[in-house]
Amino acid sequence: MLSPSTAARDRGKKRRLYLASGVEEYWIVDLDARVIERWRQGDMRPEIVDGKFAFALNVGVAGAIDLPELFADVLR
Repeated sequence: MLSPSTAARDRGKKRRLYLASGVEEYWIVDLDARVIERWRQGDMRPEIVDGKFAFALNVGVAGAIDLPELFADVLR
């Protein structure tokens, strides 16, 4: 999850490190904005998801998360 004190590091250095290490996708959960930022290899900007977050992992796991439903249970 995105912490105000680490947001710049999560979106910058940490993201670059993970993607350079071969991680296919890097997700940042922003509770305040109620979105997930999905970074993929080669992206200049993230995909911002605020509805249904569909994913498929290379290990054969796939699914979808209803973000409005999930975030409804999170306090602001």
